Amino acid sequence: MNRLFSPIALILGCITFAFTGCQTPAPSQVDRSTIAATPSQNASSQATTNQPVTVSDQGIALDDDFDVIFETDQIRVSKTVLQPASVGENIQYRIRTEALAALSTVRVTETIPVGIQFKSAKPSVSLVDNQVAWVFSSMQKGSIQTIDVTVVSTREGDHQICSNISVDNAVCLKLFSGQPQLDVVKQGPSSIELGEIATWTVTVTNNGSADATNVVITDTLPEAFESTSPLSQTIGTLTPGETSVVEYSAKAITQGEFRNLAIATYDGGPAIAGEGSAPITVVQSGIRIRKSGPAEGYVFKPVTFIITIENTGDTDLRNVRITDLLAKESSVADNGGGRVSGNAIGWMIPNLPAGSSQLITTEIAATRKGKSTNIVKVLTENGLEASDTVTTNWLAVPGVTVSITDSKDPVRVQEETVYSLQVRNQGKFEPVSGTVTVTFNDKIKPTAVDGDAPGIIDGQIVTFPRTTLEPGKDTNLTITAEGANIGPGRAAMTFSADFLSDPIISQETTNVY
Repeated sequence: MNRLFSPIALILGCITFAFTGCQTPAPSQVDRSTIAATPSQNASSQATTNQPVTVSDQGIALDDDFDVIFETDQIRVSKTVLQPASVGENIQYRIRTEALAALSTVRVTETIPVGIQFKSAKPSVSLVDNQVAWVFSSMQKGSIQTIDVTVVSTREGDHQICSNISVDNAVCLKLFSGQPQLDVVKQGPSSIELGEIATWTVTVTNNGSADATNVVITDTLPEAFESTSPLSQTIGTLTPGETSVVEYSAKAITQGEFRNLAIATYDGGPAIAGEGSAPITVVQSGIRIRKSGPAEGYVFKPVTFIITIENTGDTDLRNVRITDLLAKESSVADNGGGRVSGNAIGWMIPNLPAGSSQLITTEIAATRKGKSTNIVKVLTENGLEASDTVTTNWLAVPGVTVSITDSKDPVRVQEETVYSLQVRNQGKFEPVSGTVTVTFNDKIKPTAVDGDAPGIIDGQIVTFPRTTLEPGKDTNLTITAEGANIGPGRAAMTFSADFLSDPIISQETTNVY
Protein backbone atom coordinates (compact mmCIF):
# COMPACT_ATOMS: atom_id res chain seq x y z
CA MET A 1 0.00 0.00 0.00
CA ASN A 2 2.81 2.44 0.81
CA ARG A 3 4.40 1.89 -2.53
CA LEU A 4 1.06 2.47 -4.29
CA PHE A 5 0.82 6.15 -3.15
CA SER A 6 4.49 7.13 -3.36
CA PRO A 7 4.12 9.01 -6.73
CA ILE A 8 3.02 12.13 -4.92
CA ALA A 9 5.54 11.94 -2.16
CA LEU A 10 6.90 15.28 -3.46
CA ILE A 11 4.24 17.53 -4.99
CA LEU A 12 5.70 20.96 -4.20
CA GLY A 13 9.26 21.15 -5.35
CA CYS A 14 10.95 24.56 -5.50
CA ILE A 15 10.43 28.33 -5.81
CA THR A 16 12.84 30.30 -7.93
CA PHE A 17 12.82 34.09 -7.45
CA ALA A 18 13.98 36.59 -10.11
CA PHE A 19 14.11 40.42 -10.13
CA THR A 20 14.07 42.90 -12.98
CA GLY A 21 14.25 46.68 -12.85
CA CYS A 22 16.47 47.25 -9.78
CA GLN A 23 18.80 45.35 -7.42
CA THR A 24 17.44 43.71 -4.27
CA PRO A 25 19.01 41.64 -1.44
CA ALA A 26 19.41 37.87 -1.98
CA PRO A 27 16.17 36.02 -1.12
CA SER A 28 15.85 34.12 2.15
CA GLN A 29 14.14 30.73 2.47
CA VAL A 30 11.98 29.45 5.28
CA ASP A 31 11.47 25.67 5.19
CA ARG A 32 8.05 24.94 6.65
CA SER A 33 7.15 21.91 4.49
CA THR A 34 6.17 18.60 6.07
CA ILE A 35 5.97 16.57 2.84
CA ALA A 36 8.76 14.13 1.95
CA ALA A 37 10.86 15.28 -1.00
CA THR A 38 14.00 14.48 -2.96
CA PRO A 39 16.87 16.84 -2.04
CA SER A 40 17.05 19.80 -4.40
CA GLN A 41 19.85 20.07 -6.91
CA ASN A 42 19.93 23.90 -6.35
CA ALA A 43 19.51 24.61 -2.66
CA SER A 44 19.91 28.33 -3.17
CA SER A 45 16.75 28.59 -5.26
CA GLN A 46 14.53 25.78 -3.90
CA ALA A 47 12.92 25.10 -0.53
CA THR A 48 12.53 21.35 0.29
CA THR A 49 12.22 19.02 3.28
CA ASN A 50 13.17 15.37 4.02
CA GLN A 51 10.50 14.71 6.63
CA PRO A 52 8.45 11.53 6.05
CA VAL A 53 4.75 11.55 5.22
CA THR A 54 1.96 9.44 6.57
CA VAL A 55 0.25 7.29 3.94
CA SER A 56 -3.01 5.46 4.11
CA ASP A 57 -5.13 3.54 1.63
CA GLN A 58 -7.17 6.70 1.06
CA GLY A 59 -4.24 8.73 -0.25
CA ILE A 60 -1.57 10.94 1.28
CA ALA A 61 -2.15 12.43 4.70
CA LEU A 62 -0.29 15.69 5.30
CA ASP A 63 0.38 17.73 8.39
CA ASP A 64 -1.69 20.90 8.89
CA ASP A 65 1.32 23.14 8.22
CA PHE A 66 2.17 21.78 4.77
CA ASP A 67 3.71 24.95 3.13
CA VAL A 68 6.68 25.86 1.05
CA ILE A 69 7.49 29.50 1.83
CA PHE A 70 9.79 31.86 -0.02
CA GLU A 71 10.29 35.43 1.25
CA THR A 72 12.33 38.52 0.40
CA ASP A 73 12.02 42.12 1.52
CA GLN A 74 9.62 42.64 -1.38
CA ILE A 75 7.47 39.52 -1.61
CA ARG A 76 6.34 36.44 0.33
CA VAL A 77 5.26 33.33 -1.65
CA SER A 78 3.80 30.14 -0.16
CA LYS A 79 2.61 26.88 -1.77
CA THR A 80 0.06 24.76 0.09
CA VAL A 81 -1.55 21.43 -0.79
CA LEU A 82 -5.31 21.77 -0.53
CA GLN A 83 -6.33 18.28 -1.72
CA PRO A 84 -3.85 15.35 -1.96
CA ALA A 85 -4.71 12.32 -4.12
CA SER A 86 -3.38 9.10 -5.71
CA VAL A 87 -2.38 8.41 -9.27
CA GLY A 88 -5.17 9.42 -11.67
CA GLU A 89 -6.98 11.62 -9.14
CA ASN A 90 -7.17 15.43 -8.92
CA ILE A 91 -4.58 17.06 -6.75
CA GLN A 92 -5.23 20.70 -5.71
CA TYR A 93 -2.73 23.12 -4.30
CA ARG A 94 -2.56 26.88 -3.76
CA ILE A 95 0.06 29.50 -4.56
CA ARG A 96 -0.26 32.56 -2.35
CA THR A 97 1.65 35.73 -3.26
CA GLU A 98 1.79 38.68 -0.85
CA ALA A 99 3.44 42.01 -1.71
CA LEU A 100 5.64 43.33 1.09
CA ALA A 101 6.30 46.50 -0.90
CA ALA A 102 4.74 48.25 -3.85
CA LEU A 103 5.53 46.22 -6.96
CA SER A 104 5.17 47.11 -10.61
CA THR A 105 4.63 43.60 -12.02
CA VAL A 106 4.69 40.10 -10.48
CA ARG A 107 4.95 37.02 -12.70
CA VAL A 108 4.30 33.47 -11.42
CA THR A 109 5.31 30.64 -13.73
CA GLU A 110 4.66 26.94 -12.95
CA THR A 111 6.70 24.29 -14.75
CA ILE A 112 4.68 21.05 -15.02
CA PRO A 113 7.08 18.06 -14.86
CA VAL A 114 6.78 14.71 -16.67
CA GLY A 115 4.30 12.48 -14.86
CA ILE A 116 2.06 15.40 -13.86
CA GLN A 117 -0.84 16.51 -16.04
CA PHE A 118 -2.14 20.09 -15.72
CA LYS A 119 -5.94 20.19 -15.46
CA SER A 120 -7.05 23.73 -14.52
CA ALA A 121 -6.30 26.81 -12.51
CA LYS A 122 -8.04 29.81 -11.00
CA PRO A 123 -7.33 32.44 -12.31
CA SER A 124 -7.67 30.52 -15.55
CA VAL A 125 -4.58 30.04 -17.75
CA SER A 126 -3.51 27.76 -20.60
CA LEU A 127 -0.64 25.28 -20.68
CA VAL A 128 2.08 26.34 -23.10
CA ASP A 129 5.19 24.16 -23.51
CA ASN A 130 4.63 22.45 -20.13
CA GLN A 131 4.31 25.84 -18.39
CA VAL A 132 1.46 27.97 -17.06
CA ALA A 133 1.99 31.61 -16.09
CA TRP A 134 0.16 34.40 -14.31
CA VAL A 135 0.97 38.14 -14.40
CA PHE A 136 -0.19 40.53 -11.70
CA SER A 137 0.24 44.26 -12.31
CA SER A 138 0.69 47.04 -9.78
CA MET A 139 0.52 45.12 -6.51
CA GLN A 140 0.39 47.51 -3.60
CA LYS A 141 2.04 46.77 -0.28
CA GLY A 142 -0.09 44.29 1.64
CA SER A 143 -2.07 43.08 -1.38
CA ILE A 144 -2.42 39.30 -1.91
CA GLN A 145 -2.92 37.26 -5.07
CA THR A 146 -4.08 33.61 -4.73
CA ILE A 147 -3.76 30.91 -7.44
CA ASP A 148 -5.52 27.55 -7.08
CA VAL A 149 -4.09 24.81 -9.33
CA THR A 150 -5.51 21.36 -10.13
CA VAL A 151 -3.22 18.64 -11.53
CA VAL A 152 -3.28 14.81 -11.94
CA SER A 153 -0.40 12.40 -11.36
CA THR A 154 -0.08 10.00 -14.28
CA ARG A 155 2.54 7.66 -12.85
CA GLU A 156 3.95 6.51 -9.59
CA GLY A 157 7.06 8.16 -8.32
CA ASP A 158 8.50 11.35 -6.91
CA HIS A 159 7.43 14.59 -8.59
CA GLN A 160 8.47 18.19 -8.14
CA ILE A 161 6.47 21.24 -9.36
CA CYS A 162 8.59 24.39 -9.31
CA SER A 163 7.41 28.03 -9.26
CA ASN A 164 9.42 30.77 -10.89
CA ILE A 165 8.61 34.15 -9.30
CA SER A 166 9.83 37.32 -10.99
CA VAL A 167 9.30 40.92 -9.91
CA ASP A 168 9.59 44.02 -12.08
CA ASN A 169 10.60 47.14 -10.19
CA ALA A 170 9.95 50.42 -11.93
CA VAL A 171 12.71 53.03 -11.70
CA CYS A 172 10.75 56.28 -12.16
CA LEU A 173 11.86 59.81 -12.92
CA LYS A 174 9.20 62.32 -12.00
CA LEU A 175 8.74 64.99 -14.63
CA PHE A 176 6.18 67.80 -14.91
CA SER A 177 5.08 69.35 -18.20
CA GLY A 178 3.00 72.50 -17.82
CA GLN A 179 0.32 73.70 -20.21
CA PRO A 180 -0.90 77.28 -20.64
CA GLN A 181 -4.68 77.75 -20.53
CA LEU A 182 -6.01 81.08 -21.75
CA ASP A 183 -9.45 82.19 -20.63
CA VAL A 184 -10.84 85.12 -22.61
CA VAL A 185 -13.71 87.32 -21.44
CA LYS A 186 -15.03 90.01 -23.77
CA GLN A 187 -17.31 92.76 -22.49
CA GLY A 188 -19.01 95.65 -24.26
CA PRO A 189 -22.31 97.49 -24.73
CA SER A 190 -25.40 95.42 -25.43
CA SER A 191 -26.62 97.98 -27.98
CA ILE A 192 -25.29 101.00 -29.81
CA GLU A 193 -26.72 103.66 -32.07
CA LEU A 194 -25.96 103.49 -35.77
CA GLY A 195 -22.96 105.69 -36.51
CA GLU A 196 -21.63 105.67 -32.96
CA ILE A 197 -18.38 104.07 -31.73
CA ALA A 198 -18.51 101.03 -29.44
CA THR A 199 -15.68 100.04 -27.09
CA TRP A 200 -15.02 96.49 -25.87
CA THR A 201 -12.62 95.27 -23.19
CA VAL A 202 -10.96 91.86 -23.55
CA THR A 203 -9.65 90.27 -20.34
CA VAL A 204 -7.17 87.39 -20.82
CA THR A 205 -6.16 85.18 -17.89
CA ASN A 206 -3.61 82.35 -17.96
CA ASN A 207 -5.29 79.69 -15.80
CA GLY A 208 -2.81 77.05 -16.89
CA SER A 209 0.37 75.69 -15.36
CA ALA A 210 2.99 77.15 -17.73
CA ASP A 211 3.91 80.51 -19.22
CA ALA A 212 2.09 81.54 -22.38
CA THR A 213 4.60 83.40 -24.52
CA ASN A 214 3.86 85.97 -27.21
CA VAL A 215 0.15 86.12 -26.43
CA VAL A 216 -1.79 87.90 -29.20
CA ILE A 217 -5.44 88.95 -29.03
CA THR A 218 -7.25 89.37 -32.34
CA ASP A 219 -10.68 90.98 -32.61
CA THR A 220 -12.77 89.52 -35.45
CA LEU A 221 -15.18 92.39 -36.12
CA PRO A 222 -18.49 91.73 -37.90
CA GLU A 223 -18.97 93.51 -41.23
CA ALA A 224 -21.40 95.86 -39.50
CA PHE A 225 -18.46 97.68 -37.88
CA GLU A 226 -15.51 99.73 -39.05
CA SER A 227 -12.46 99.38 -36.82
CA THR A 228 -11.18 102.50 -35.06
CA SER A 229 -8.36 100.66 -33.25
CA PRO A 230 -5.86 97.91 -34.22
CA LEU A 231 -7.60 94.55 -34.53
CA SER A 232 -4.55 92.59 -33.34
CA GLN A 233 -2.79 93.47 -30.08
CA THR A 234 0.22 91.70 -28.54
CA ILE A 235 0.22 91.15 -24.79
CA GLY A 236 3.52 89.30 -24.48
CA THR A 237 4.11 86.61 -21.87
CA LEU A 238 1.42 85.66 -19.35
CA THR A 239 2.63 83.66 -16.38
CA PRO A 240 0.24 81.22 -14.65
CA GLY A 241 -2.47 83.21 -12.89
CA GLU A 242 -1.59 86.48 -14.63
CA THR A 243 -4.27 88.64 -16.28
CA SER A 244 -4.07 91.32 -18.96
CA VAL A 245 -6.73 93.65 -20.39
CA VAL A 246 -6.88 95.24 -23.85
CA GLU A 247 -9.47 97.47 -25.55
CA TYR A 248 -10.95 97.56 -29.03
CA SER A 249 -13.25 100.14 -30.62
CA ALA A 250 -15.27 100.26 -33.82
CA LYS A 251 -17.94 102.37 -35.53
CA ALA A 252 -21.35 100.84 -36.21
CA ILE A 253 -22.33 101.15 -39.89
CA THR A 254 -25.17 98.62 -40.23
CA GLN A 255 -28.28 97.98 -38.16
CA GLY A 256 -28.96 94.50 -36.77
CA GLU A 257 -27.88 91.97 -34.15
CA PHE A 258 -24.26 90.83 -34.17
CA ARG A 259 -21.66 89.00 -32.04
CA ASN A 260 -18.12 90.30 -31.66
CA LEU A 261 -15.46 87.60 -31.15
CA ALA A 262 -11.95 87.90 -29.72
CA ILE A 263 -9.37 85.09 -30.21
CA ALA A 264 -6.21 84.50 -28.15
CA THR A 265 -3.09 82.69 -29.40
CA TYR A 266 0.40 82.02 -28.02
CA ASP A 267 3.62 80.53 -29.36
CA GLY A 268 3.42 76.77 -29.67
CA GLY A 269 -0.26 76.70 -28.82
CA PRO A 270 -3.33 75.81 -30.89
CA ALA A 271 -4.77 78.11 -33.55
CA ILE A 272 -7.41 79.22 -31.03
CA ALA A 273 -6.03 79.05 -27.51
CA GLY A 274 -8.99 80.94 -26.06
CA GLU A 275 -11.92 82.97 -27.25
CA GLY A 276 -14.58 85.27 -25.87
CA SER A 277 -17.53 86.94 -27.53
CA ALA A 278 -20.08 89.62 -26.73
CA PRO A 279 -23.46 90.19 -28.41
CA ILE A 280 -24.34 93.69 -29.60
CA THR A 281 -27.34 95.22 -31.36
CA VAL A 282 -26.95 98.19 -33.66
CA VAL A 283 -30.06 100.34 -33.48
CA GLN A 284 -31.20 103.65 -34.89
CA SER A 285 -33.27 105.67 -32.50
CA GLY A 286 -35.28 108.61 -33.74
CA ILE A 287 -37.51 111.33 -32.37
CA ARG A 288 -39.62 113.93 -34.17
CA ILE A 289 -41.81 116.72 -32.84
CA ARG A 290 -44.28 118.89 -34.69
CA LYS A 291 -46.42 121.81 -33.60
CA SER A 292 -49.44 123.07 -35.53
CA GLY A 293 -51.70 126.06 -34.96
CA PRO A 294 -53.55 128.86 -36.80
CA ALA A 295 -51.65 131.29 -38.95
CA GLU A 296 -53.81 134.10 -37.54
CA GLY A 297 -55.47 134.78 -34.25
CA TYR A 298 -57.01 137.64 -32.39
CA VAL A 299 -55.51 139.27 -29.39
CA PHE A 300 -56.91 137.98 -26.07
CA LYS A 301 -58.82 135.19 -27.82
CA PRO A 302 -57.27 131.71 -27.07
CA VAL A 303 -56.50 129.47 -30.04
CA THR A 304 -55.64 125.76 -30.10
CA PHE A 305 -52.15 124.40 -30.75
CA ILE A 306 -51.34 120.68 -31.21
CA ILE A 307 -47.93 119.17 -30.39
CA THR A 308 -47.17 115.73 -31.90
CA ILE A 309 -44.27 113.64 -30.52
CA GLU A 310 -43.24 110.62 -32.64
CA ASN A 311 -40.74 107.84 -31.94
CA THR A 312 -39.43 107.23 -35.46
CA GLY A 313 -36.70 104.74 -34.46
CA ASP A 314 -36.51 101.06 -33.54
CA THR A 315 -35.86 101.48 -29.81
CA ASP A 316 -38.07 102.52 -26.93
CA LEU A 317 -37.30 105.98 -25.64
CA ARG A 318 -37.37 106.82 -21.95
CA ASN A 319 -37.81 110.05 -20.04
CA VAL A 320 -38.80 112.07 -23.08
CA ARG A 321 -38.93 115.74 -22.09
CA ILE A 322 -40.96 118.31 -24.07
CA THR A 323 -40.63 122.06 -23.59
CA ASP A 324 -42.92 124.59 -25.32
CA LEU A 325 -41.32 128.04 -25.32
CA LEU A 326 -44.03 130.68 -25.67
CA ALA A 327 -43.73 134.25 -26.86
CA LYS A 328 -43.33 136.80 -24.10
CA GLU A 329 -46.76 138.37 -24.65
CA SER A 330 -48.68 135.09 -24.26
CA SER A 331 -51.38 133.85 -21.93
CA VAL A 332 -51.96 130.13 -21.22
CA ALA A 333 -55.62 129.16 -21.23
CA ASP A 334 -55.04 125.35 -21.25
CA ASN A 335 -51.63 123.87 -20.39
CA GLY A 336 -52.45 120.42 -21.79
CA GLY A 337 -51.49 118.73 -18.52
CA GLY A 338 -48.03 120.26 -18.49
CA ARG A 339 -46.22 122.38 -15.94
CA VAL A 340 -46.11 126.11 -16.57
CA SER A 341 -42.94 127.92 -15.59
CA GLY A 342 -42.56 131.50 -16.77
CA ASN A 343 -43.15 131.61 -20.50
CA ALA A 344 -42.69 127.83 -20.96
CA ILE A 345 -44.76 124.67 -20.54
CA GLY A 346 -43.03 121.37 -19.83
CA TRP A 347 -44.03 117.70 -20.05
CA MET A 348 -42.26 114.38 -19.43
CA ILE A 349 -43.16 111.06 -21.08
CA PRO A 350 -41.62 108.18 -19.06
CA ASN A 351 -41.66 105.71 -21.95
CA LEU A 352 -42.33 106.20 -25.65
CA PRO A 353 -42.28 102.80 -27.43
CA ALA A 354 -40.73 102.45 -30.87
CA GLY A 355 -43.12 103.56 -33.60
CA SER A 356 -45.58 105.21 -31.21
CA SER A 357 -46.66 108.85 -30.90
CA GLN A 358 -48.40 111.13 -28.44
CA LEU A 359 -50.44 114.33 -28.83
CA ILE A 360 -50.51 117.35 -26.56
CA THR A 361 -53.19 120.04 -27.00
CA THR A 362 -52.86 123.53 -25.58
CA GLU A 363 -54.78 126.81 -25.83
CA ILE A 364 -52.75 130.00 -25.99
CA ALA A 365 -53.76 133.65 -26.36
CA ALA A 366 -51.70 136.73 -27.16
CA THR A 367 -51.86 139.94 -25.20
CA ARG A 368 -50.40 142.09 -27.96
CA LYS A 369 -50.97 142.27 -31.70
CA GLY A 370 -48.28 141.19 -34.12
CA LYS A 371 -46.46 138.01 -35.16
CA SER A 372 -45.13 135.63 -32.53
CA THR A 373 -43.24 132.35 -32.87
CA ASN A 374 -43.55 129.37 -30.52
CA ILE A 375 -40.61 126.93 -30.31
CA VAL A 376 -41.25 123.40 -29.02
CA LYS A 377 -38.30 121.12 -28.17
CA VAL A 378 -37.94 117.46 -27.25
CA LEU A 379 -34.99 115.75 -25.52
CA THR A 380 -34.67 112.03 -24.72
CA GLU A 381 -32.71 110.29 -21.99
CA ASN A 382 -30.16 109.01 -24.52
CA GLY A 383 -29.55 112.47 -25.95
CA LEU A 384 -31.84 112.56 -29.00
CA GLU A 385 -33.38 115.96 -29.63
CA ALA A 386 -35.67 117.69 -32.11
CA SER A 387 -37.65 120.92 -32.39
CA ASP A 388 -40.35 122.67 -34.38
CA THR A 389 -41.82 126.16 -34.60
CA VAL A 390 -45.14 127.74 -35.45
CA THR A 391 -45.76 131.43 -36.17
CA THR A 392 -49.09 133.14 -35.55
CA ASN A 393 -50.08 136.62 -36.61
CA TRP A 394 -52.11 138.04 -33.77
CA LEU A 395 -54.64 140.63 -34.92
CA ALA A 396 -56.20 143.39 -32.85
CA VAL A 397 -59.83 142.72 -31.98
CA PRO A 398 -62.01 145.12 -34.03
CA GLY A 399 -65.20 146.83 -32.92
CA VAL A 400 -68.04 145.94 -35.28
CA THR A 401 -71.55 147.38 -35.39
CA VAL A 402 -74.39 146.21 -37.63
CA SER A 403 -77.81 147.61 -38.53
CA ILE A 404 -80.75 146.76 -40.82
CA THR A 405 -83.59 149.14 -41.81
CA ASP A 406 -86.46 148.92 -44.29
CA SER A 407 -87.26 151.66 -46.82
CA LYS A 408 -91.06 151.35 -46.57
CA ASP A 409 -93.24 150.16 -43.71
CA PRO A 410 -96.01 149.01 -43.90
CA VAL A 411 -96.30 147.35 -47.30
CA ARG A 412 -99.11 145.57 -49.08
CA VAL A 413 -98.84 141.96 -50.20
CA GLN A 414 -96.50 141.81 -53.23
CA GLU A 415 -95.39 145.39 -52.59
CA GLU A 416 -91.59 145.86 -52.45
CA THR A 417 -89.45 147.33 -49.73
CA VAL A 418 -85.66 147.66 -49.67
CA TYR A 419 -83.62 146.63 -46.59
CA SER A 420 -80.40 148.54 -46.06
CA LEU A 421 -77.65 146.64 -44.18
CA GLN A 422 -74.68 148.43 -42.71
CA VAL A 423 -71.62 146.77 -41.11
CA ARG A 424 -68.99 149.06 -39.66
CA ASN A 425 -65.41 148.15 -38.63
CA GLN A 426 -64.71 150.53 -35.81
CA GLY A 427 -61.12 149.36 -35.50
CA LYS A 428 -58.30 151.41 -36.97
CA PHE A 429 -55.62 148.76 -37.60
CA GLU A 430 -56.65 145.72 -39.63
CA PRO A 431 -59.46 144.73 -41.88
CA VAL A 432 -61.67 141.95 -40.63
CA SER A 433 -63.67 139.32 -42.43
CA GLY A 434 -66.99 137.82 -41.50
CA THR A 435 -70.30 136.52 -42.79
CA VAL A 436 -73.54 138.49 -42.93
CA THR A 437 -76.73 136.43 -42.78
CA VAL A 438 -80.34 137.75 -42.94
CA THR A 439 -83.22 135.42 -42.14
CA PHE A 440 -86.81 136.42 -43.07
CA ASN A 441 -90.03 134.94 -41.69
CA ASP A 442 -92.82 133.82 -44.00
CA LYS A 443 -94.40 137.30 -44.19
CA ILE A 444 -91.50 138.70 -46.25
CA LYS A 445 -89.97 137.17 -49.37
CA PRO A 446 -86.47 138.32 -50.47
CA THR A 447 -86.13 138.84 -54.22
CA ALA A 448 -82.79 140.56 -54.94
CA VAL A 449 -79.42 141.53 -53.35
CA ASP A 450 -76.92 144.33 -54.02
CA GLY A 451 -74.18 146.30 -52.35
CA ASP A 452 -70.46 146.09 -51.50
CA ALA A 453 -70.38 142.27 -51.34
CA PRO A 454 -72.12 139.55 -53.37
CA GLY A 455 -75.04 137.80 -51.71
CA ILE A 456 -76.91 134.54 -52.14
CA ILE A 457 -80.66 134.04 -51.73
CA ASP A 458 -81.66 130.58 -50.50
CA GLY A 459 -85.39 130.60 -49.77
CA GLN A 460 -85.93 132.83 -46.77
CA ILE A 461 -82.20 133.20 -46.02
CA VAL A 462 -79.83 135.69 -47.62
CA THR A 463 -76.06 135.21 -47.06
CA PHE A 464 -73.12 137.53 -47.79
CA PRO A 465 -70.09 135.21 -47.21
CA ARG A 466 -66.50 136.41 -46.80
CA THR A 467 -67.45 139.98 -46.27
CA THR A 468 -64.37 142.14 -45.70
CA LEU A 469 -64.57 145.13 -43.41
CA GLU A 470 -61.90 147.75 -43.92
CA PRO A 471 -60.60 149.60 -40.83
CA GLY A 472 -62.87 152.54 -39.86
CA LYS A 473 -65.19 152.02 -42.84
CA ASP A 474 -68.72 150.86 -43.50
CA THR A 475 -69.84 148.01 -45.69
CA ASN A 476 -73.28 148.65 -47.23
CA LEU A 477 -75.56 145.89 -48.52
CA THR A 478 -79.17 145.90 -49.77
CA ILE A 479 -81.88 143.29 -50.00
CA THR A 480 -85.05 143.88 -52.05
CA ALA A 481 -88.10 142.03 -50.70
CA GLU A 482 -91.88 142.03 -51.07
CA GLY A 483 -94.78 141.35 -48.80
CA ALA A 484 -95.73 137.69 -48.90
CA ASN A 485 -98.39 137.23 -46.22
CA ILE A 486 -100.39 139.57 -44.03
CA GLY A 487 -98.79 140.08 -40.67
CA PRO A 488 -95.63 141.40 -39.07
CA GLY A 489 -92.64 140.53 -41.25
CA ARG A 490 -89.34 140.09 -39.42
CA ALA A 491 -85.75 140.20 -40.75
CA ALA A 492 -82.95 139.03 -38.41
CA MET A 493 -79.41 140.09 -39.40
CA THR A 494 -76.31 138.40 -37.87
CA PHE A 495 -72.63 139.04 -38.33
CA SER A 496 -70.22 136.22 -37.36
CA ALA A 497 -66.43 136.17 -37.45
CA ASP A 498 -63.50 134.19 -36.00
CA PHE A 499 -62.71 136.86 -33.46
CA LEU A 500 -66.28 136.87 -32.12
CA SER A 501 -67.40 134.35 -29.55
CA ASP A 502 -71.04 135.08 -30.42
CA PRO A 503 -72.47 136.69 -33.55
CA ILE A 504 -73.72 140.32 -33.57
CA ILE A 505 -77.47 140.53 -34.18
CA SER A 506 -79.78 143.26 -35.50
CA GLN A 507 -83.52 142.96 -36.36
CA GLU A 508 -86.08 144.89 -38.38
CA THR A 509 -89.88 144.45 -38.47
CA THR A 510 -92.04 145.32 -41.52
CA ASN A 511 -95.83 145.06 -41.33
CA VAL A 512 -97.60 143.49 -44.31
CA TYR A 513 -101.34 144.23 -44.97
